[in-house]
Amino acid sequence: MTSTASFHHAFCLFHHNLHISCLREVMLSFVVACAAAALLWLSYTLIRTRRVIQAPELTRHGKGNDDYRPKITPLEGLVWENEKPKQLRPFKPTYHITMALKADTPQELITIDSDYLSRVTLRRALIAQHGATVHGCTPHGRAAVAELYTYLLSSYLPARYPSLFQLAPSSRALRNLATGATHPTAPPADAEAALRILGETVEEDMFLLRETPRGHESTAFACCFPSGFDPSEKLGRLLSEIHGPVPGYDRIAASMERFFGKLEVGRSVKRMNWSVQTHDQLFNCKGNHILADDDSYTPDEQVDISKTFVRVELQTLTRLPETRAILFSFKTYMYPVRQLKDEGGGPAFADAVDGLADGNAPGMRIYKGSVRWGKAVCAYLRS
Repeated sequence: MTSTASFHHAFCLFHHNLHISCLREVMLSFVVACAAAALLWLSYTLIRTRRVIQAPELTRHGKGNDDYRPKITPLEGLVWENEKPKQLRPFKPTYHITMALKADTPQELITIDSDYLSRVTLRRALIAQHGATVHGCTPHGRAAVAELYTYLLSSYLPARYPSLFQLAPSSRALRNLATGATHPTAPPADAEAALRILGETVEEDMFLLRETPRGHESTAFACCFPSGFDPSEKLGRLLSEIHGPVPGYDRIAASMERFFGKLEVGRSVKRMNWSVQTHDQLFNCKGNHILADDDSYTPDEQVDISKTFVRVELQTLTRLPETRAILFSFKTYMYPVRQLKDEGGGPAFADAVDGLADGNAPGMRIYKGSVRWGKAVCAYLRS
C-alpha cells in the first residue's frame, strides 16, 4: 500500500470514529436532557399535589373554611339609644308571591337601634316563660348552633358594635354594656343554653337549616317574636312542610330549594314580608293568620285603629362557613297604621291591602286576615 493510500485509509478511519463519537455524545446529551425534563416535571407535579392537598377545601357552596373571614366594619361611636328603627314600606298595589331577594352583606347580619334594650329585655322574659316554644334544637343542629354562637359572641358583635359589646382581656367572655350581662365566648355544651343566650343578646329571631335528600330541614331555632305561628312546630320539618299553609307557596317551592342549595358563603341576601295585626304583641303564636280550612273568623270586624299595626320582617339568609348550615334570621318592625296615614301613605297602603286578592296568590286575602280588618283599615287609610 502506497503512502497516499495509507493516509486516505487512516483519514477515513479517523472520520468514522469521530462520527461515532459525536453521535454518542449527541445521544448521551439527549438522554440527559430527557431525564432532566422528567425530573423537573415530577418535581412540579409533587409540589402542585402538595399545594392542592394543603389548600382549604372548596365546596359547591363557595369559599373554603380557612380562607373566608367576613370583613366587618366597626360602627365606631355608635350611640344605639339614638338610632331610629328603619322605616320599611315593602308595599305594592298587587301582591305576587315571589322570592324577591336582594343582595346583602355579612356585616348587616345584626341591627341595633333604640328599641334594642326593651326588645332583648322582653325576649329574656319570653324565654323564661315559654321555654321550648321559643327555642329548641335537634341533634343535627348542635354543631351549627355552636358555630353561630362562637361567631356572634367572639367575632361579629364586638367587631361591629364595639361601643355596646366588649371582649374581656382574655377574649373568653363578652360583656353587654346595655344589659350588663356577661357571657362566655365559647359555646355552652348544651345547645339550648347557647340558644337562650343568643335569644337575649340579639333582637333577630333565628332558624338554622341543613340540606337533606328530601330538602332543607329546620334543625334549631330561637324565635321570640313569631307572627301567628308556633316556632316549636317548625323544628325538624322541611321547608315545604313549614310553608305548606302559605297560599301559592308551590309557585316558588322549587326555586327556594335550589337557591338554598346554591347559596355561597359570604353572599347574604335579604327580603321583606308584611302583615297587619290588631294588637301590639310581638309574641303571637296564633291569630295573625287565617288558614284555608278555618271558617271560624268574623269578617269585617270592628277595629281599634290605635291598636292596629303594620308588622314588617326584614329577613336575611346566610350560609355558615364551617357547618354549611343556612341561617334564616329576621328582625321585626312594628309601625302604627296611624303613622302610615300621617306620612301620607294611607291610600297607597290601602291599595296594597286590596291587592292581596288580585295577584298570583289570591288566597293571601284570607291568609293575612284582611277579611277581618281590611274594610275598617282601608276606610281609615282613605279617609
